[in-house]
Amino acid sequence: MTLDDLLQTRYVRGGRGPTDVDCWGLVRMARVGLFDKPLLPAFADISPADKKGLTAACLTVRDDGGFREVSVRPGAIATAWTGRLCVHVGIVIAADGRPWVLETDEGTGPALTRPATFEKRFARVIYYDD
Repeated sequence: MTLDDLLQTRYVRGGRGPTDVDCWGLVRMARVGLFDKPLLPAFADISPADKKGLTAACLTVRDDGGFREVSVRPGAIATAWTGRLCVHVGIVIAADGRPWVLETDEGTGPALTRPATFEKRFARVIYYDD
């Protein structure tokens, strides 16, 4: 799987791939395809609208997967927070010698966003890697 393949996916709420993904589905696929990392749990039973459930899943992955807070670097998961809720995720990739956040969302589909631009959209962004 290449970055071009990931940019050709389409946003589907609750999608886990390979062509229909939501933000978590895209992160899962990118970790495996671009960084040769283990596949993270799907959490397919949690609705994307259930931000409390998604936050609990995020914390479970962080704590059980040995993730730690890191600076912006390729392979790091960008978690976006509003208050105590994780509301969106992306993954840092390198393209053209610069870092980007690969993300997808309803209405936009997959996109590469500069980390500073990604961070401005949310109250807090924390990057995690294992």
